Amino acid sequence: LPLSPDTLDAMGQTSVTQQEGQVTVKQKETFQTTCTYQIPSLYALYWYQQKKGQAPQLVIYHTSTKQSGRFTTGLNTVGKSSILRLKEVELSDSGATLAVQQPRMGRGCCCLTLR
Repeated sequence: LPLSPDTLDAMGQTSVTQQEGQVTVKQKETFQTTCTYQIPSLYALYWYQQKKGQAPQLVIYHTSTKQSGRFTTGLNTVGKSSILRLKEVELSDSGATLAVQQPRMGRGCCCLTLR
């Protein structure tokens, strides 16, 4: 099931917020999104990619700064934020939703569509 902000809000578990909302990115450009969280103590964040009609797939997990393929992410525990970058956006990224989830503390998400 998609991790929609409305569903999570209804569950009283919304704690992570995407700042940019929906963003359109052209091929070969770099996509970047920033999420903030309001959890007092956070160890790590998990970023998932969900394409239409598919289950979410883990693309990167981090406790600080990490790179995995075209994905780079950074965690700022002082500023309570996470940045995700996707280099050289491809057509196959179209329609993808990127969500962030914090383990063992409920779920929050930030969603973005690449067109």
